[in-house]
Amino acid sequence: MLNFFELGSPRLTDLISSPLDQQLRAIASPVRYQAGQLIHHRGDEKPGISIVRQGVVSVGNFGVDGSIVATTQLGQGQCFGEFTLFTSLPRTHDIFSEGDSEVDQIPGPAFMELFAKEPSLSQALLSVCLLRNHRLLEFLDDIRRLPRPASVAKGLLLACQNEGGEKNEIQVRQDDLANMFGVSRVSMGKILKQLEILGLIKRGYGTIKIPDLQALDVWVKRQSTILALSAKAR
Repeated sequence: MLNFFELGSPRLTDLISSPLDQQLRAIASPVRYQAGQLIHHRGDEKPGISIVRQGVVSVGNFGVDGSIVATTQLGQGQCFGEFTLFTSLPRTHDIFSEGDSEVDQIPGPAFMELFAKEPSLSQALLSVCLLRNHRLLEFLDDIRRLPRPASVAKGLLLACQNEGGEKNEIQVRQDDLANMFGVSRVSMGKILKQLEILGLIKRGYGTIKIPDLQALDVWVKRQSTILALSAKAR
């Protein structure tokens, strides 16, 4: 499944050797979760890192109406909770299992002992954190600078590039898109309709198809250029 919310978030297991991954498995406690089951509580201060081995987990918080507002989703090989190892900050989100999943839970002391022995693990974890920060800063800049249709289009394009640019169908709900971009479901519907009228996307049930990735890329870059020229003309 193409996971829109990953948006370039690297898999820790792709950045380490197989023997090192086996060492992580040896100090981990694999835990199976059912759909909707809570994995970590917001506010939990116990340090530790988690690695998704099967399935998908959702990261989010409860809205004022009691519904879950998803911030991101993480799939196989991706990790979370790393900041609890190096800071005194509590967890900022609740984490739930989307469907059935299996997650390796690694206690802080055991992970830090291996971390001190294996420089390649520190390099991999640093790459994960820096790439996530880079993508987050780019996303925030797009939200503030680009017209909303352009920022949404860019997000969809990045989701496709998650799979090497070969995929042109994204599995994502309109509600999740609306939450991610901080707009109402109705507003997101209007944005997607505008992109569809332009021939850049095709909406389906829980999916968005992109007929021509190159055409979408050109359109997004054109919007950025128009914005830059308008700013210079002021």
